[in-house]
Amino acid sequence: MAAKALRSHQSRRNMLSILGVLLVAVSIINIVFVIKTHNRNSTPAAYATSPFLSHLSSFSSDPSPSNTRPITSYWWPSVEDGGLLGKIYDMQNPSDCSSKSTKFFVWRSMVNSENDTRGLTAWAHTGASHLLHALTDADKFGEFGHRILINDMSLWPMAKGCDPPTRECYFESLTKCKLADVDPIDSPDTSAVAVLENANDEYDRNARTLYSSRSWFRPVRKPYSWTGLPGEGNDHSDMAVTAAALAYYLRPKPSLQKEINERLKESIPANLNPDRTIGIPIRRSDKCYGHNLEGSAGANSTVLRYRRTLTESKAFWRLTLWWIL
Repeated sequence: MAAKALRSHQSRRNMLSILGVLLVAVSIINIVFVIKTHNRNSTPAAYATSPFLSHLSSFSSDPSPSNTRPITSYWWPSVEDGGLLGKIYDMQNPSDCSSKSTKFFVWRSMVNSENDTRGLTAWAHTGASHLLHALTDADKFGEFGHRILINDMSLWPMAKGCDPPTRECYFESLTKCKLADVDPIDSPDTSAVAVLENANDEYDRNARTLYSSRSWFRPVRKPYSWTGLPGEGNDHSDMAVTAAALAYYLRPKPSLQKEINERLKESIPANLNPDRTIGIPIRRSDKCYGHNLEGSAGANSTVLRYRRTLTESKAFWRLTLWWIL
C-alpha cells in the first residue's frame, strides 16, 4: 500500500513537472512570436517619436558580432543615457528642494527597523513601489503632478559595519534633497503634512509632505502616467517602468560597483553575446530551508542542489528549443 501511494505521489509530481515545462515553453513561444512580429513590423523611425524609447533602436535581431552590444553595456544603465531612468532622475532631483511647490513622499522605516530582516530584493520591491507612488502621486499625476521620494535615515539591517548603517552606505541617494527640506511630521501647519496610517488610505494631494505608512506600500494602477509617453497605459508594458524604478533604486556606489564588476568578470565569459543568452535564476541564500545566515529572514523554499538545477535546466532548454525550431 505504501509503495502504491509513493508511486502515485511520484506520478503526480512528474505530471506537474511536465505541465510546468509545457506552460513555460508556450510562454517562450509566445514571446518569440511577438518579438519576430515586432521586428517585421517596426522601423527605427517608429522609435524616434519618443525620447524615452529611442535607445531601443540600438537593438538588432541580427546576431552577428558587428551588431552586438558589449556585455558591459548591460551591467550599469546610467541616468545620463536618458530613457525612463533619466526621466526618474530628473524628477527626483528638482532645481530647488526648498521651494513650497516641491512636494515630498517620505518613506518611513518599519517599526523596530533594526529587526527588519527583509532581503535585498524585498527592499528593492518596496522601494520601487514607493517610487512609483511618488512619481504618480498615487495615480493622480494628471491633476497634482508628482512627489519626490526620500527615505528616512533609520538603521538598515543589511548595512552592518557601515557608519552610519543606512541604505546610502551601498547605494546612491534617491534624491539630492535632504530631510531638512521636508515638512516635519509634527508641523504646526497641519495642511502641509499628511500621514498614512495604512498604505491605501486617501490623503490630501495638496499637502506638501506625505509620510508613508510604516507597514506596506500602495500599488499604483497607472505607472506610466508620469512618463509623457503617448497613448494609454495599455499601450505600454508595466514591466518596463517597474524595471526602471528598480534600476534607479539599486544604483550602486562606485565602491560596490567595482566589487561587483570584479566578480562578474570572473564568472562571465568575455565573448558572451547577451542578445543570444538566456538567464536562469537559481534560488539560494536565505530563501533555502536549513540556512544559518545571522539576522536574515526565515526560509520559504526547498532548493535543489546546484548540479541538479543545472542538469534539469539544460534538459528543459533542449526540449524548448527543439519544440520552437
